[in-house]
Amino acid sequence: MERPAMEKKRNLHKYIQIIPIIGVLFFLVLVIWAYQHGIFESTDSLQRFIQQFGGYAVGIFVVLQIVQVIIPILPGGISSVVGLLMFGNFFGLLYSCIGLIIGEVIGFLLVRYYGVSFVRLILSPKKYQKFDQLVTKKTKDIKKILCVTLLIPFAPDDLVCLVAGLSKLSFKDYIQIIILLKPWSVGIYSMLMLFLFQKAQGHF
Repeated sequence: MERPAMEKKRNLHKYIQIIPIIGVLFFLVLVIWAYQHGIFESTDSLQRFIQQFGGYAVGIFVVLQIVQVIIPILPGGISSVVGLLMFGNFFGLLYSCIGLIIGEVIGFLLVRYYGVSFVRLILSPKKYQKFDQLVTKKTKDIKKILCVTLLIPFAPDDLVCLVAGLSKLSFKDYIQIIILLKPWSVGIYSMLMLFLFQKAQGHF
């Protein structure tokens, strides 16, 4: 009687392990489809894509922010600018923060659970090389490095968050740092990107 129960538990554990990987692969397919249809080419194309969902636009935007933390799919800052343009400065920043914080938490947990194999799946060879260097040299100081990269706009905080998943940093400490500092990082980054976007459009 015990063996069938143990086998069921093992099978369930295998399914639980596979589901997130399937999810990532599914999103990779969606990303390829979106690139082929030019959705990520500009703020206008991304805005049109999100607007077509009507009342679900906020949810789609938040999901997009979650996904792009785990799978880097957009040119730097394009989604943040779209959020500000579509929902206004306050709500655009709020929705960006919600999505990006959730994404950082999911990314951390996936790396902690699946290890380097998951990182190899989602990063380009160039980014993986940077990731590997950080893991080799900076894991002991990860808490300090995470805080610094979240405070400095345009620093590679997403990459450092993945490294944190392989470190001894506790999930409690990690989530406290992310909730405290990520809104600052998102706010400064988004407003700078909006300023640059508007300047490029001739609004200044």
